[in-house]
Parts: sequence; C-alpha cells; structure tokens
Amino acid sequence: MRKGRTVNLHPAVAAALLFAPASALPAGGEGAPRPNLVFFFTDDQPQSAMGCMGNPHLKTPNMDRLAAEGVLFENSFVTTAICCSSRASLFSGQHMVRHGIDSFVKALSAEQWAGTYPVLLRAAGYRTAFLGKLAIGNPKTEPPGLCLPADRFDLWYGFPQSIAFNQDGRYLTTVMEEKAVRFIREQPKDKPFLLIMALKEPHGPRDFEDPDLPRDLVQGPFPRPATLSDEAFVRLPAAIRASRNSVGPPFATDDATFQQEMAQTYRYVCRADLAVGRVMQAVRDAGLDGNTVVFFSSDNGSLDGAHRLHGKWSMYEESIRVPLIVRDPRLPAAARGRRAQMALNIDIAPTMLAMAGVPVPAAMQGMDLRPILADPKTPGRADWYYEHDIQLVGGGKPLPRCEGVRSDRWKYTRYKDTEPAQEELFDLQADPREERNLAGDPAGAKTLASLRARCVELRAALK
Repeated sequence: MRKGRTVNLHPAVAAALLFAPASALPAGGEGAPRPNLVFFFTDDQPQSAMGCMGNPHLKTPNMDRLAAEGVLFENSFVTTAICCSSRASLFSGQHMVRHGIDSFVKALSAEQWAGTYPVLLRAAGYRTAFLGKLAIGNPKTEPPGLCLPADRFDLWYGFPQSIAFNQDGRYLTTVMEEKAVRFIREQPKDKPFLLIMALKEPHGPRDFEDPDLPRDLVQGPFPRPATLSDEAFVRLPAAIRASRNSVGPPFATDDATFQQEMAQTYRYVCRADLAVGRVMQAVRDAGLDGNTVVFFSSDNGSLDGAHRLHGKWSMYEESIRVPLIVRDPRLPAAARGRRAQMALNIDIAPTMLAMAGVPVPAAMQGMDLRPILADPKTPGRADWYYEHDIQLVGGGKPLPRCEGVRSDRWKYTRYKDTEPAQEELFDLQADPREERNLAGDPAGAKTLASLRARCVELRAALK
C-alpha cells in the first residue's frame, strides 16, 4: 500500500475499499449535487450514553433519530483518547504518530491545516463553518492563527481548550445553535456547505446548565460498572494505578458521588441532543434534508468508574469507544441499521472528502467508510493501532503513556517507560469487561508475542 493509507483490511477487499474510484462507490449518482455535510461531535461522551445504544437512563431522541435514519457503528473507536490529539486526528485523518499533536500546547502547522478536510472542502467550493471547542494548540504560546484558524472558515466561532459553558451569561450551546441556524438559512442555493458543531457537552467543568433543559430527560439510579471495585483496581498494572486515571471522585466508596456525577453527565449529553435536534430542524426547514449527510461522534469516551478509574487516556474499552452515526439520506432504506465493523475517528475525514468528490490526500490514514455504509456485508479492518503519549504540564500524576493493538477479538497494551515492560492482553470475546490479564498466562504466550510484533509493525508503518 502507498504511504498514508496503512489500513489492515481483509486482503480480498483491501484494494477495492481503499482505491476504488469515486464513481464506483455510493455518492449520490453521476451529475447529482454534492451533499451538504454536518458534523456533530461531543466532548467526552461515552458510546453507551445514547438511547439508541440501549441506555434507559437518558433520553436522546435526536441522536436516536439519526441512528434510525442512518447507520450506527457499534464498534467505533478513537486512536488516542484525549481532546487535543483526537481532534487533530478528526481533522487530519491521521494517527498521532503522524500529525504529531502530543500536547495541549502544540498546534497544527499551516501546511497541516491545508491538508485537513474542512480546508480541502472549502477549496473545492464548500461554504464552511466551525462552531465550538477546537482545543488544538495554545494561542497564548503558539501562533493564534494556527490555534484559532478563523481565516480558514467562512464562519468561525471557535475556542481553545479552556472554553466555558457560561458565555456572558448565556449558555454556550444556545449561542452555537443560533449561529448554526443562521448559517443554514443564509446558505446559497448553488453552493454546498460543511457545518461543524464541536459541542462541549458533557466535558467539565459543568458549572453552568441551560435552565431551559427539561428535567425529566435523565432518570436514575444509575448502575455502577461491574468493575468499580478495589479488587478490580489492584489487578491493574502499576503504571495505571500510579497514573492520573486513579485520581478523581471516590467512585468506589461513595455511591452518592457516583450517582451525582452520572446524573450531571447525562443531563449535559441530553443538552447536546437538543442541539442536534434544533440544527437538524433548521436543515429540514431549509429544504436541505434530502441532500445533507450527517455525522455524529465524540472525541473520546469516559471511564466513569470502570476498573475504579476516571478520565480517559488509557486503552480500556470505556475510554476508546465513541458514538459514530452516519446518516446519508441518499442511500436506500435497506442500507440503514447497525454495523459491526470497526470504524475509527481517522475514517471520518476521508469519508467526507470522498462523499464530496474531493481527492483524499495520500497522507490521510483512515479508510473511506462508504462501502460499509452501502453494504453491511462489506468487510472492514482486521486490527488497528492505539497510542497515547500526551502529558499535562503542572506536575501531579502522569497520564498513562501506552500503545497497543486492538482486533475484533484481542487487545494488547504496552505501558511505555516501564522496565520490565508492563503489558496487558485481553480476550474480548471471553472477557469483554477486561478483567483477566493474559499477558502473564502461558496459554496466551503465542498471542502475546504475535501482537507485540504487530504493534511494532503498525507503529513503523504509520509514521
């Protein structure tokens, strides 16, 4: 494969999936107008925090409607579970090892921005808008034009990492909705658009709620994760127990704190759902619904007490799993439904470009999801590489530097800076909650050696 397109697919379909011409894949038909594109992505939303994922404790009717009218990926992941790196991956279609955003300070270069999907779409004639939290680069120490690239969009209302919900006494998302609706209403009829809604919900600090949000959207009590226990915590590698993942609310000993935390998390998710509904209503009111493709995802998941941990960062399922819904009204109704294939955040950029008929840069490392959207029987990737190298300034416990490989069945994790190397190996079919580490089990020795080698191979291929 050419550099930049390293995706481990089933061999029989690899070439067809990665290199098929746009005319051979579902995109609306020859001569059809280019689709409008709307991308909602939330901040720290677990994949499980949606009604359409079977969660009975919160109401997300607008996310659920997108899923019912489109494709819901049941196995969607981020390649690095932290805001700055994951967002750089969303824009660039690249792993962290290539785009290099390994801190909250560093910004994408001008050359890198030129290769991102919104800039490429704008160059191809799309009218573009970015609203919300960007969080790639610190404008106090890096060039502000790279950290807050207003000149690369037709409409810009973007913020760095430190964005607050309270915007001069108004709720941030309400302001974003108003700007988004105006952008849609003012859309020229002869030009397609890209609207990015980078919603801050449910990321903290959650100290300013929308007073108009109905109170009956969230209902507890909320079940505690099966692995929220001291026994689960002591089984973890020392590198995780000593990391920032182990700092936070006393989930294991204080159920009242857990219940309060989950109620607040779900309320903010419901507020994000309301934003989805309001923007989509504007799309319908403008008569653009039939040619507007909608993506919904999040920048990472959240552990929420699993393994008696909090935050994200690590490679556990709750951290790396995110929602992914793609609603393409041009596809036949028979194509709607769920997909079991593994999809990654780096797949969104090349898929959007391909839908718009814009050539996908060779530097992008994700795959075009259109064949999977069109046909649930299309094979996907066999495995993928996870990495986390980000560290926070200011001291305290470190974030867990790690890398690994996830396949349909197996997950391998190696914690960097440990000697001897601390590793984890989980059989996800037999142990979906990741409770039994097989790295020290002779029965897993062959698989462990294979995945160690695969991890090295993938890392080298992705640089």
